[in-house]
Amino acid sequence: MSRLSILFALLCAVVLTPIHAAAEPTPEQIQSARVSQAMLMSALFDLRKSRLGFDETVAAIRLAAERRGWRVGPTQDAGAAMQQAGVKDAPRIKVIPTCPPEANQRLASVTIAQGKPVPPLPCRITVLVDKDKQVQIVKINTAHLARAAKGDALARVMGEIAAEEEAMLKGIVD
Repeated sequence: MSRLSILFALLCAVVLTPIHAAAEPTPEQIQSARVSQAMLMSALFDLRKSRLGFDETVAAIRLAAERRGWRVGPTQDAGAAMQQAGVKDAPRIKVIPTCPPEANQRLASVTIAQGKPVPPLPCRITVLVDKDKQVQIVKINTAHLARAAKGDALARVMGEIAAEEEAMLKGIVD
């Protein structure tokens, strides 16, 4: 068989093969997917209620981070940006770029020692008002990542970073 006839046969097979629509998921499958997504989100993100009001929480996080020697960048008003983009009922959301000193450098040293890449931390804490009008703080769940880390050095460094974050948030979150 020539190359042209093989190519033609494959093309015909692709074109003439009936396309079946994917079956609609059952309510049980939808619920299972939602549960799986919620479990993943709770593992990746640390969501906690603030003891303070919205503006007080933002100010307290900035002050606590600065007192601990963390670099703190300009607070970003994500809620205002959403409103400018046309979202009418945008929630109050502010993002504070901050991280324990040298956190990503410590992670990079683990990468060098183990020879496996370790991604940097996003180094952001988000303060938002949820649908129940509660002030919440969201950040990467560094403590969970430390427990899940493969390798003693990575687990140790991630645990140290999680402890620093916890100490910084003491008195701010429940």
